Amino acid sequence: MNIKIFTSLALLVVSSLMAQSKVEWGTKFDVDTKNEQDLQLVMKDNYNYYMASVVNHDGMLAQNQVIIRKFDQRNQLVNTFTQNFPLADMFTLHFYKGSFQLGDTKFVVFTHSYSNKTKKAQLDKIVFDKTTGTFTTTTLFEYPILSLSKSGDIYTMRSENGKYIGIVFQKYGTKKDPEESDCIVLDGATLDEVWKKTISFPAESNTNERVLTNSGRFAFVRTIKEVGYNHVLAMVDANGIENKDFGAVIKLQKPIAISIGTQDYLVAFNYPAKGIRRGDYGYLMLYDIQLGKMLQNNDIDGFNSIKDLNQVVFRNVTIQNNEIQLFSDCKYQAGTMPDPAFPNTSFTIPLYRFGHSSVIVLGMDGKFKKKINLGDETNIYNDSFGLLKNRGDYYINLGYHGGFFKLNSPNLDTRETKISLDYNSEFRDYQYGEYINQLFTYFPDRNAMLFAKRFTDGKMIFVSYNDVKL
Repeated sequence: MNIKIFTSLALLVVSSLMAQSKVEWGTKFDVDTKNEQDLQLVMKDNYNYYMASVVNHDGMLAQNQVIIRKFDQRNQLVNTFTQNFPLADMFTLHFYKGSFQLGDTKFVVFTHSYSNKTKKAQLDKIVFDKTTGTFTTTTLFEYPILSLSKSGDIYTMRSENGKYIGIVFQKYGTKKDPEESDCIVLDGATLDEVWKKTISFPAESNTNERVLTNSGRFAFVRTIKEVGYNHVLAMVDANGIENKDFGAVIKLQKPIAISIGTQDYLVAFNYPAKGIRRGDYGYLMLYDIQLGKMLQNNDIDGFNSIKDLNQVVFRNVTIQNNEIQLFSDCKYQAGTMPDPAFPNTSFTIPLYRFGHSSVIVLGMDGKFKKKINLGDETNIYNDSFGLLKNRGDYYINLGYHGGFFKLNSPNLDTRETKISLDYNSEFRDYQYGEYINQLFTYFPDRNAMLFAKRFTDGKMIFVSYNDVKL
């Protein structure tokens, strides 16, 4: 189709949709686009929604805090709540370790702090309660350290069903020491402790990945010298360690845990640990944890041909229509950028972008069925797409060019354009800038879609399209 005709038709569709929808722009507000990270929409209800972010910046101009912004139905900023990370002194380094919504009214941020002066480190939880508009900070545990470089590390994660939050504190040790970790599982709504266990693995071995299953068990993907440095599996719960293997000489890439019924499974890209391989993302497996058996290891095309591919990220997994539907995003290096830790120098760090998004569909037996490309649009500030699910259908936000469309169930290979986020159709005061693809949500009671836009002058704005026909 001639591009001019296509553009004209697209604008007619957009005009029709916008004529049916009431567009409600908020007022622009300030955001520290350089330092604020992990922006999330949380704790929404019929009256308000909140945007959470974290600043984690040490050094001469140290700033480490949680920021919660509250907005009303008209997308106006109502209030801003801030809370500094604990143990704040000039000798302390702070590390943001993840954040999660707790039920409908609370949001938790985990921070890990190291002090070379006091020779101690600690893990804290900072909980914001929207019913009171207050923060509560609690130290979960603290421990002595030898130095900043000899202090161990902490990993936090959430099960895919949201029922559990897992914490693993891997203690410092050399290669000749046994690997010792404290494993803690918390209730995903209340943060009450479910179980806690200290585990130890033999020397000359190491853990590569830690995953929390929907049943509240940790899956440790490990490398052991005695078996040729391919990956093996250790399942950890309150009773101890259960060792398993994958039945193949492979190495896994960032596995995720899913459930089919009451049974836990691992899904992971992988590659042969021995011999010549095509790349790190040539195979995709489904592994039954209870049986200790790989049900399928599919030959997957397309990912290894992406230039400078760094990682394939699973954004969402859904079990429906007798299928496993995996939404993936590709992280790849797109050059370098000045290192913010060393301003006014020639030091650089890798610049990563996300793109080449797709849906990978597996049968319930793990056998590959198809791969559906969503779009190749990329953005330095965004994951390449945002995702919502409603009544079995998916709604994809690809931002400016790709717009917002519906991916129809059950085949997922037909799409309906719902809104084109095109600045040519916007009022002058709101033109240009960029949509933050992952920051969008749906309010079913008022049938409104909410989007976020960021501008180069450090401003942001929210806009809702009301009466959108899903």
